[in-house]
Amino acid sequence: MSSLDITVLPSADEVAATVVAELIDLISERSSAGSDVHISLTGGTVGNHIARALLSDETVRNCRSLHLWWSDERYVPVGHEDRNDLVLQDLLEGCLAKVHAVPGPDTTETVEASARAYANELHLATTTRFCATNTLMDVCVLGMGPDGHVASLFPGSATLAMTDGVVAVSNSPKPPPVRVTWTYPTINASEQVWLVVTGASKAAAAEQLQAGALIEEIPAAGVHGKQITRLILDADAYTA
Repeated sequence: MSSLDITVLPSADEVAATVVAELIDLISERSSAGSDVHISLTGGTVGNHIARALLSDETVRNCRSLHLWWSDERYVPVGHEDRNDLVLQDLLEGCLAKVHAVPGPDTTETVEASARAYANELHLATTTRFCATNTLMDVCVLGMGPDGHVASLFPGSATLAMTDGVVAVSNSPKPPPVRVTWTYPTINASEQVWLVVTGASKAAAAEQLQAGALIEEIPAAGVHGKQITRLILDADAYTA
């Protein structure tokens, strides 16, 4: 497991801007070298800001070798206000990067079928890469809730122990309750994991994370990149 690299920035806006700038640099560098680039996105206020700013950049939009994923999604139809990927819908036209959306009930019969379909899509898109580098994502960007959850992996949830890479969630403590999420094996197959944490409501969980909390209590403690694990906080979320 890689050690936790901590960056503290003055505000949530500066956290988002820094993450976007560093992602654009990474995408440009790796795509210029002829590599496919795989980035997973996250929901939430700052996650949405990052996703929109990233896909609004012309370098990113015109990168045919870029794949954008979601580490979790609410099981509602495409275009529904609860979907994480709704934030990108108006940016998809003319975009050459591939955005991999989690199937909703408009295209799959059950949430379990959606999880299987997304797992298969991930497998098809990353098998060659995984065989070469033993990684799925270049960077997995994750938010963290005040309870320490990441993706749709919640404290005390059975999903914390699941080994299938993409699973259905039927009883999320946050609405809507039915979701699809990546599990630790998929998240932790990333070269880099960036935990992006902002706001005073996250400070206690961030402190516990840094102190070595148990996964069952702070699920974020179970995520790590194969090479780099970053915790990027704003001043409100940081406790010295």
